[in-house]
Amino acid sequence: MSLTNHQYDQIMRQYEALRSERESLIHERREEVYTNIPRFQEIDNEIATSSVDLIQASIEGGLTGSVDTSNLHSKIEALIQEKMDLLRTHGYGVDYLNPPYHCPDCKDTGYIGHRPCHCFNQRAIDLLYAQDHVQKIFERENFSHFSLDYYDNDYYDDKDGSGLSARENAKKAYEEAQRFVRDFSTRHENILLYGDTGVGKTYLSNCIGKAVLDQGFSVIYLTAFQLFEIFEKNTFHKKDRFDDDTVPYKNIFDCDLLIIDDLGTEFANSFTTSQLFQCINERLIHKRSTVISTNLSLKDIKETYSERIFSRFIESYIPISLFGKDIRVRKTLEEF
Repeated sequence: MSLTNHQYDQIMRQYEALRSERESLIHERREEVYTNIPRFQEIDNEIATSSVDLIQASIEGGLTGSVDTSNLHSKIEALIQEKMDLLRTHGYGVDYLNPPYHCPDCKDTGYIGHRPCHCFNQRAIDLLYAQDHVQKIFERENFSHFSLDYYDNDYYDDKDGSGLSARENAKKAYEEAQRFVRDFSTRHENILLYGDTGVGKTYLSNCIGKAVLDQGFSVIYLTAFQLFEIFEKNTFHKKDRFDDDTVPYKNIFDCDLLIIDDLGTEFANSFTTSQLFQCINERLIHKRSTVISTNLSLKDIKETYSERIFSRFIESYIPISLFGKDIRVRKTLEEF
């Protein structure tokens, strides 16, 4: 992810705050344990003393080659075991004084070795695209909450031609989306979700986005309007643009998964068509996955955009159609 120095520092301060918060929690818990289990503090002091003795003995052993430190090792191990036993006896978990990190992979440092952690990349995306609201949506709209109950078993779409009911078709779409997620790291596939308004296209896109994000990949979610707004700003306002403004444009091509919601709701013209082709073509070349949802039919897509775009969709995207009664209306009626 491309970041300015200010943005980078902002993210690193977030990690510093996370580590500080964890250290404060450890300190509070340790004081609590010392109060409730006085022997625990005595053991910590004994371990500290024995550790110093071990270091000194190791130094002497390195000089003389004749110092046996096995007794000190055994003593420290026994003291550690006694601590674990005391915690269990008094109703604490053995890792009560070792609370989990927000990211166990980088231990809330943002880096694994010299490479940015996946959590750092996602924080960069969240900062650049103000995606806090997307994270909240992902918590509600994910595979765990996906329900086939909103799709009728006796509803068929004459235009679909598959012979499947709305529920059977939705089940097929759900399974294909899950397979896409399972194979995400190796297959580099793309999905085109199409169908009428309110049939769950955006919801299924969010399910995919949440699952891919949970695997540690970077995800950018943009409506078609937001996407073309970034393209327009990058193309026509270069003289007035700050360095910060070039970052979102670059990352659209670099992120692991780009979700474009509601393609076709933008004002389509030669500019949007050329920019859309560049976006999907560049991502195909670099094997970056894209999920696009649209209310347009395949025929509408062909008529609205260029032949080149349509051919890319046909050749390189998995088409998934959804149909049925408007789920948003049904949910609204259920609230009354």
